[in-house]
Amino acid sequence: MENKTSKKSFNFNYLSVALIYIWALAFLLWTPKIKDPGSRMFPVAISIFAIVLATILLLKTYFKWGKQEELDFSGSKMAMLMAALLIAYVALIEAVGFYLATPFYLYITMWVLGQRKKKLMISISILMPLIVFVFFDLILGMQIPEGMLLPMLLG
Repeated sequence: MENKTSKKSFNFNYLSVALIYIWALAFLLWTPKIKDPGSRMFPVAISIFAIVLATILLLKTYFKWGKQEELDFSGSKMAMLMAALLIAYVALIEAVGFYLATPFYLYITMWVLGQRKKKLMISISILMPLIVFVFFDLILGMQIPEGMLLPMLLG
């Protein structure tokens, strides 16, 4: 005789709902610290909207309303790698600045995503920071993060 045990799979929608509730409630708790009432309005509206959408997702999942789809986590490894690269990039900006970190980040991410044309990768990695420098630094006069290394080297 076969022993048929039905293992109930975990529905990740419940995890999503919980994370959205936590995020929205954190926003709602922190927004009263914003002094300007006009500036508080947008985070409060977004938080309430997120709570409403999370509640709808919770009800749809619990009562099985609508089309039920299986989740596909096949791209999770690549997403985690890209998230790790992004975190490293932000840390590198803090250390060496935007203009030194960005070419390396762009080159590495293009390679990880499958681009193999070296001339294209190098040209984009050099041109993008130059475009940012021209438009944001020179034309708009915005200060771009220069990191800790550049001020130490320049005195």
